[in-house]
Amino acid sequence: MTADRHSPLLVFEDASFRLVHADGCLVPGYLILWCKRAPLGLPQASAEATRRLGPLLARAARAIAAETGAERVYCLSFGEVEPRLHFHLFPRTRWLVERYREATGTGRDPVNGPALFEWARTSLVPGRSSPPPGLGVEDVVAGLRAALRRRRARS
Repeated sequence: MTADRHSPLLVFEDASFRLVHADGCLVPGYLILWCKRAPLGLPQASAEATRRLGPLLARAARAIAAETGAERVYCLSFGEVEPRLHFHLFPRTRWLVERYREATGTGRDPVNGPALFEWARTSLVPGRSSPPPGLGVEDVVAGLRAALRRRRARS
């Protein structure tokens, strides 16, 4: 799990979950939701954890869409590199699709979400690319923190 409780990348934390901004990719709003008592997959997760997981994923996705202007927010969980249960919440913005199409020559083909996700994670990295104009990770993280606090207070 990356980001300690004082990290500028930490967006949200409670007794069961930790939501942090990804640190190796320049896509603002790309979050990873870690399950603290992480089983190896959903089938092994407790009923209480899964009951709380759905609403948190939905709140986080809504906050990401609002803060980044994402047309879609992908939610992915593979468990191949890191086997502990975690979810990638990835904003698919217009800017990102345009960069992907330029880089891959896919033109107006339908977007292949998994391919776009992998391309972004390996191409839009510090030292190899620049972040999108107008969206800074720090500002997006601050906005996400505030949005999740507001939504949590209303729950």
